[in-house]
Amino acid sequence: KWILIGFLLLLIVICLIPGGAAAFRKTVFAVLPTPSPHTIDLTGNALERGRIHGKRMKWAIRLLDKIYIRHFAPGDNLNLYLRKAEELFDKIDPAWSEEIEGMTEITGVESGILKLGNSFLDLGLNASGCRQIHLKLGDRLLHSHNLDWDNLGGVGNHLVTIYRSSGKPGAFRTVHLAFPGMVGVLDIINEHGVALSFNQIGLGKKDTSRIPVFIAMREIAETCPDFESAREKILHMPPGMPFCIGLTSAKEGRMAVFERDVETTVVERKADHLITADNMAWGETRKGEIQTIAETADPQSFEALTGLLRDPRILLGCNIYSVVFDYAANTMYLASGNVPAATGKYRKFQLFSFE
Repeated sequence: KWILIGFLLLLIVICLIPGGAAAFRKTVFAVLPTPSPHTIDLTGNALERGRIHGKRMKWAIRLLDKIYIRHFAPGDNLNLYLRKAEELFDKIDPAWSEEIEGMTEITGVESGILKLGNSFLDLGLNASGCRQIHLKLGDRLLHSHNLDWDNLGGVGNHLVTIYRSSGKPGAFRTVHLAFPGMVGVLDIINEHGVALSFNQIGLGKKDTSRIPVFIAMREIAETCPDFESAREKILHMPPGMPFCIGLTSAKEGRMAVFERDVETTVVERKADHLITADNMAWGETRKGEIQTIAETADPQSFEALTGLLRDPRILLGCNIYSVVFDYAANTMYLASGNVPAATGKYRKFQLFSFE
């Protein structure tokens, strides 16, 4: 009992010292092994994919149910938003509900909770920040994104997950990044080199969305073989939450950022060599601070790009992971496990098998 009291007093003293809590966390993380990202192969139909996901991440999905998703909506509002999430999923392809039902079957977490976890941004229940930098170096296009979030109740370091989809009739193979329980995506690339990343630039309204933005991005990557077809779908996204979506096509060497800060109007920003985005709508003419920083640095290599991703003028302290898709090298570089992640090591993963 005295040891416990002494330890609690020590923690209180650490928290009272200016900068003490941050220094304590840094010391603890320095002696702990850095968590590696999880990898899941999704095969079969929607229900089977959900079962695979649920079996591999059962503990994580149950944990997020208890410590994170249920806290989106305060008090008595939870049931209201569970109903809104159900209504939103009723508007879209039933395959997405089937994939969630597969997870529910294995984990025991109710489907309404998982649907809320896939649409909480669309319902206006959270705000997050991200950074994107897309860079063309000759025939090589590097698509990069810092995912900046509130760290999922403190466990985000341990839950970064790589999903590999084997493809299915009418859908391309993809590699995407998300967290356990998500059927939508935060970053995704398909076998044709078309990649998308998401930034939030405003709050959704609970009764306007027709499709969760995370799921819309996955649908685009699974069905669009080139820049133009993906571009058309983004420009004509159904009404819903504001977004900033970075789109690149490595084979074609094309890139653009699409911003929607009102209900339906989407503005496209184009570039030939370098384009960036944050959590503000810049419009077609205004240049954001990140764009100016990147243009001044004029990165000419992967190392220079990752240097920008960890630049203190760009990096946010809540950066859970930092990803770079290098389709020409068939490689994904991913930094995760510590926060801010981009200050750590970028691990290499193969994207696709083209045998």
